[in-house]
Amino acid sequence: MTDPWLRDVPAVFRALADSRLESAIPRPATGPLEQACAHWGALHYTLSSLLGWADVGRGLAWWYAAGKPVDDSPVLALVQRVWGADDLIDYYAAWSWLSPGVGYELPQSAVTDGGPSPTWLARHSRWPDEDWWRSFVRRGQVHHHDPFYGGNDPLHLSIHHGPPTAEPSENPVVHLNPEQRRVLLVTEGLDHWLADLHALEARLPPICDRSWRVEVFDRRTGYLGEYRRSRVTGRWFTGRHAIHMKGNEAR
Repeated sequence: MTDPWLRDVPAVFRALADSRLESAIPRPATGPLEQACAHWGALHYTLSSLLGWADVGRGLAWWYAAGKPVDDSPVLALVQRVWGADDLIDYYAAWSWLSPGVGYELPQSAVTDGGPSPTWLARHSRWPDEDWWRSFVRRGQVHHHDPFYGGNDPLHLSIHHGPPTAEPSENPVVHLNPEQRRVLLVTEGLDHWLADLHALEARLPPICDRSWRVEVFDRRTGYLGEYRRSRVTGRWFTGRHAIHMKGNEAR
């Protein structure tokens, strides 16, 4: 993958398939902008496209309020180990909780007038805990590039939340096992796997109140996981439906 926001995504899929490969996911560090886009872009992709969270701010607000549970979600467990180290995920969570168009160029320590106000943020963001905001603002900026400081979307994460194309593979391999309600899907590239799942919907016969389970493989990356389509949100996701719903508004 040449797109900086997608560069670390294959490592995420491989780590979820085999925890021994987790060390291949780069950790946050001070470096060039492209490196930050790759690191935080992989997190945004993971929550948006794997958990199927249409609203990551909503999902993270639930997760933080619940104490960041990981027992029921291998995806959230990986997120906690990689991006949760040293609480650096707070910079991403804080960005996801801001109202559209709100952003801060610099921390309070770098400006004489202005900067993020904990009181204002608690009242006008998705996260109402003023003490949390006060601690976050006091911490300031740890690395040169992060999702929170630098403007209202400094890493342009909002437009890089999944595969870069809505075009399905030309010749994906699909095998249905109706008796077990299972499907094997081999996609032609990591750019197409989610579009291939959407295209598959028309081929899957209804099975009352049950869901098809689709195991997805990519010829280059390997195993991408097992996915279901929510009858509530219409989105594909991996893991428990209850966790999928935490990042979506019930219809």
